[in-house]
Amino acid sequence: MYYSVIGMIAIVLHIIMNHEFIKPDKNRDEVNKAFRKFVFVSLLYFITDALWGILDTLNMPTLLYIDTIVYYISMALTIAYLCHYVTQYLNLKSAFGKFILIFGQVFATLEIVLLIINHFVHIFFWITPEGDYQAYVYRYIALYMQVFLCLLLAIQTGVVMIKAAGEMKKRYFTIFFFCSALGGAIVLQIVYPLLPIYAIGLLIGSGIIHTFVNEGEIEEQFKVLQSMADIHYSMHVIDLAKDTVQEFTARQEVKAIVNKTHGAYEMMRRVIKAVTVSEYLESVLEFTDLSTLAERMRGKKTITKQFVGRETGWVQAMFIAIATDPYGKPTKVIFTTRVIDEEKKNEEVLVKKTMLDELTGLYNRRAYEEDILEYSNKAIEDDFVYASIDVNGLKIVNDEIGHAAGDELIKGAADCMQKAFGHYGKVYRTGGDEFVSIFFIGKDQLESIKEDLENITDRWSGKLVSSLALSVGYVTESECKDETILDIAKLADKRMYQAKTAYYSKKGVDRRGQAAANTALCNLYTKILKVNITEDTYNIVNMDVSEQTAEKGFASTISAWLTGFGKSGQVHKDDLDSYLMKTDLEYLSKYFKEGKTSISIQYRRKYGDIFKQVAMDMIPADDYSDDNQTLFLYVKNIDM
Repeated sequence: MYYSVIGMIAIVLHIIMNHEFIKPDKNRDEVNKAFRKFVFVSLLYFITDALWGILDTLNMPTLLYIDTIVYYISMALTIAYLCHYVTQYLNLKSAFGKFILIFGQVFATLEIVLLIINHFVHIFFWITPEGDYQAYVYRYIALYMQVFLCLLLAIQTGVVMIKAAGEMKKRYFTIFFFCSALGGAIVLQIVYPLLPIYAIGLLIGSGIIHTFVNEGEIEEQFKVLQSMADIHYSMHVIDLAKDTVQEFTARQEVKAIVNKTHGAYEMMRRVIKAVTVSEYLESVLEFTDLSTLAERMRGKKTITKQFVGRETGWVQAMFIAIATDPYGKPTKVIFTTRVIDEEKKNEEVLVKKTMLDELTGLYNRRAYEEDILEYSNKAIEDDFVYASIDVNGLKIVNDEIGHAAGDELIKGAADCMQKAFGHYGKVYRTGGDEFVSIFFIGKDQLESIKEDLENITDRWSGKLVSSLALSVGYVTESECKDETILDIAKLADKRMYQAKTAYYSKKGVDRRGQAAANTALCNLYTKILKVNITEDTYNIVNMDVSEQTAEKGFASTISAWLTGFGKSGQVHKDDLDSYLMKTDLEYLSKYFKEGKTSISIQYRRKYGDIFKQVAMDMIPADDYSDDNQTLFLYVKNIDM
């Protein structure tokens, strides 16, 4: 009966030492999952070992036979799962490591097969009707095979151990010692079959792995967590099931609130109310509500929230799930806060830079399009004014004085606009010499603003250019109460072009035929765009709305549009490669920087069920420069 007593003690000690591996946890890594399987088959072995002595004492041969079968299966599985655990822990990717893993699986499978055959032909063991245990040859072969597997594991671990250093060397030695000792215990079990030597070796071995390997890793993880805590404003472990808090680090104002007189839910509310500015308080209280946290984090590893603290500036808070229930809801979380005020300021500077035009310092086209999108989704204020602005005579300045003078003219125009409109709204550079301003003033102030802009531009003089003139088209909200922002923009553009025509008329330039010429040009070309390949933008001068569809590749940037048009099937497959190469912006940029004055790209495009020959021509615009490559793009049908 002493045999069973030792088995029972082994069961109790095994459960006590490895209780955290017996509990289910979906967040375990592969190594811990492998060790958990080893823990379970070891527990099964201890149970069968304890029952063996009881059933032998009670002289119950049939049950003893069944128990012995399970005993041998569990013994084989402990070796197979030990192979799995060790190869996972050592991260063995070599052929030898794979051989050990497969060998362990094949061995356990063959032993189960032999035990099935043993029921019909006694090749492994037998229990006589009198209850006597008899061992046969395959029982010894199986045990020696287990010794061989333990030897292979010890050798492989020893090789890794020799190359390791520090704490890892100690952990590898522990596994090396266990594999060696377990092999020795199996040898003794062969010699003394009625002594629970294997059970004792297995218990001691799993215990030292738990103590010196798993707990060592847990301690190391704790150190890592502690080092992380040092760079956080606060870090706490919250047990949602028990409503408790464990502090890793916190500033004094948090420490004063987090105490043991309140549960985690109440302490969280008190802390948030104490450290959060009123503007963000409601949303942060909702984010940190522990009563709803488990449901909100179902199936998630982390959730984050940014807010402004009273003393700290910008803060990032994060919940990290470290234990979950079978339904994927966290039962234990880490709550961290980190001050990100400096990062936030840098981010704001970076965002601002991406929204500014490099030459003028005004808002760029990207900023304009984002603001226009926002205005498209909300009601326009009563004091809203949209101004479309164009610099007069830029081409003449570029051609006669040079592009440095043209840049001076553009920057001068930008300065004048900023002085006139900047206090009331925003000014955008949307193209080479094209600007837009959106500002907010009373109706009675508009005339004063117009006069201010005229006076400022009249007084302007540069080093290379003596004067500048602007053409401006103004539209107020009161004129277009039922119109969209895009309709307002079109009307402002129309008025700007009217102002430009009037300007050139005063200068003695006859522009009356331009409207007719423009009509003739639109009839000849099916598509006319002004594109900026430096900024990857475009303006539509003339194009049928049926072309502006996703099916035909229509996009917000000219590069995406040209590429999408070709890949959507609109370009004949035999012409596609040439088309994509010549419409690539890098290709075009290099082409025109070489001094070329035009490019013509011919290809077949789809019209209904047939393909027709078309030509795409591109020529530099008036405000073209190598640093700001603006082109006119024309498409016409040449398959008459």
